[in-house]
Amino acid sequence: MNIPLNPKPHTNSEMDSKTNLTKDLTNLTDSQRYELTAQFVELVVDQMDLKTLVQIVSDNLIDYHNEGSLEELRDAVICYADEDLYDELVDNVTNETVLDINDTGGKY
Repeated sequence: MNIPLNPKPHTNSEMDSKTNLTKDLTNLTDSQRYELTAQFVELVVDQMDLKTLVQIVSDNLIDYHNEGSLEELRDAVICYADEDLYDELVDNVTNETVLDINDTGGKY
């Protein structure tokens, strides 16, 4: 997210923020960097609605579970629920008679 600076600052704080932005950012420790990021993320999250939060979490979980092997995904599903759920989910994506909510002709 790139937030543009006001090209013509009207207050001292706006002028100070433009000046402070030129500081050497490499002086932060790992802990300070983490805290800076955490504070910024908290501000961003506070401005999100529930639908956006759910979408971001869903996207992140899909990405996370797609990074590993199919065996790791299977283990995660079994750990979350059981082997029957894994088998049912596999059947959902491989069986063309399962309801096709995406209207893709059974191909996902």
